[in-house]
Amino acid sequence: MDLTELSLQIAKKKRSSVEVTQYYLDRIESYDSVLNAFITVCADEVMQSAKEADAQLAAGNRKGVLHGIPLALKDLFFTKGVRTTAGSKRSERNWVESDAKVWTRLKDAGALLLGKTNLHEFAYGTTTENPHYGAVHNPWDLMRIAGGSSGGSAAAVAAELAPASLGTDTGGSVRIPAACSGVVGLKPTYGLVSKQGVVPLASSLDHVGSLTRSVRDAALLLQILAGYDPQDPTSERIPEERYDRLIGTSLRGVRIAYNESFFFADTDDQVENRVRHVLDLCVQAGAYVEQVDIPMIFDVAEAQTVTIASEALLVHEKWLAESPDLYGEDVRKRLESGQGYTAVQYARAAGFRAQVRRSWEELFARVDVLLTPTLPFLATPIGDRVVTVRGGEQKIRSNLTRFTNPFNLTGLPALSIPCGVSREGLPMSVQVVGSPFSEARLLQIGGWIEEVYPVLTPPLFHEK
Repeated sequence: MDLTELSLQIAKKKRSSVEVTQYYLDRIESYDSVLNAFITVCADEVMQSAKEADAQLAAGNRKGVLHGIPLALKDLFFTKGVRTTAGSKRSERNWVESDAKVWTRLKDAGALLLGKTNLHEFAYGTTTENPHYGAVHNPWDLMRIAGGSSGGSAAAVAAELAPASLGTDTGGSVRIPAACSGVVGLKPTYGLVSKQGVVPLASSLDHVGSLTRSVRDAALLLQILAGYDPQDPTSERIPEERYDRLIGTSLRGVRIAYNESFFFADTDDQVENRVRHVLDLCVQAGAYVEQVDIPMIFDVAEAQTVTIASEALLVHEKWLAESPDLYGEDVRKRLESGQGYTAVQYARAAGFRAQVRRSWEELFARVDVLLTPTLPFLATPIGDRVVTVRGGEQKIRSNLTRFTNPFNLTGLPALSIPCGVSREGLPMSVQVVGSPFSEARLLQIGGWIEEVYPVLTPPLFHEK
């Protein structure tokens, strides 16, 4: 069952919170030793909360749509009484006295904390090969990466160790693991979901997003999470929206753009062919599909790198000076790279960013969405640093973000949806991007793609 179905089952008392919670705890006990998706499992606490949720429901007190449902959180979200490690030894004893705003909203809707998931240290990486807590393994092939930085969240949802999880996305860190692990990953518009109480990486690029087993689940969570938060200076005031309102409706007349020169360049042939097939299906469904040129798209990566490196160093400068040895080597080097950028380079990147945003505004004035591959290649083996694509070598870590980071720099909403598996049995995904606050449209198209390519449980984790 997905999150939406679980909600109905518990509300109708066809399933108890204790029964559902025990199911996920049993799967964690059976499978997390090979997946390594969790850093902390709140077994005793969540079971006690489940008993209380059942008692409340029996008394006629249903808190909300998530009443009695256990959820996982990437271990960047502050949770009162449960440590927040950020995937680092530097923060392994980080206990806080308050909850992140998003976790408060989920709790108010009735959610229970199942546990905190593994991640790339401080969310500064794309593979979730964590030197302190171990690598997260891909549920489709345990020798491959689950993607990052929200790798534990994606693996847990894919293998049904949790019905859904929250992650963060600074350069693709929700969508990359969603694509590698074969689940739905939504990065909402910048400012739509509060970041208060979330360990930052780069404030102007950070987004809170979700990893779910269905598009309707992504809509359900966004309905709870979206909204103005005065404690988050980047939070936006927008009119209320029903994010599921277009799911299940026809694509007839929807204007879909794609780009050849950037998003199909140096891309795995299976990935490209599958995305082209999805575009063909959209045409058959009545959508208008056209190829578009995207100005400055090839220069986005440099501006993104300058921005993330500079802002991440701002967060970590004091710690990095005091105890560099507490960081993993790869993350320490990334943080130190921020010292090489000047104020002029950061200002230049900011100016470029404004130009890019205007170019996207012009594009979305004439099309509804852009459809792209989420990743240029399939999930790669753990430990590998390069991958061969069409006869040429690519650096894995930097190229995993190639198709995702333009939409962190611009703050545009983006949704990754599975679209079947490759010859090797690995997930493939497409990405749908829209104008600011067009999440309902993205979820409409995602829901339509999902009808063709439903989210699957990896064979290794089918219920025995």
